Amino acid sequence: MPIRQLSRSYLIHAAAFAPAIAFLLWGRFGSGDAGARWSAAYLAGGLLALPHAAWLLKRRAGSWIALGVDLYLAIGGLLALASAQAVDLWGRGYGAAPALASVFAIGLAATLLSPLGFIGEPHPDPEQVRRMSAWLLLASGLAAGIALWLRANPLLGGVAPVLAVLLIRGRLAQQLALAR
Repeated sequence: MPIRQLSRSYLIHAAAFAPAIAFLLWGRFGSGDAGARWSAAYLAGGLLALPHAAWLLKRRAGSWIALGVDLYLAIGGLLALASAQAVDLWGRGYGAAPALASVFAIGLAATLLSPLGFIGEPHPDPEQVRRMSAWLLLASGLAAGIALWLRANPLLGGVAPVLAVLLIRGRLAQQLALAR
């Protein structure tokens, strides 16, 4: 794959997670003490997530994982308005588990209500879509549990479960494409 095409593909995929990227950059590198910085990052991420979610629904149908992350940020933004303790518990206390639980909730709704299913891919056989979506739901549910269990370890409880869901989604989408 040429570097230009690879770069374009990367940017297209990164656009699906733009509010999360802004949130993480603000929370990690913003100014001020950590508590205020992360509260402000949740507010900004939540505000960015709302129009981004509308854009995803209109222009990127089937981007359910990104929509789940937007839900996580919107809830975090509301909690930032409520109290600093709520934001701390949501963001640090539970680790990546709330983000993965939000992805699971969106995935469950997509599986039940969308012809694309949680897998987010069009396919002529709705039963295949539902089967692959069920596997992805199982993976995201397990990832949320693992993230909660290992929340003290940012790598094993944060990065690894999120990456696993993304990789499993890609593998299941490939299997669905081969099942045509």
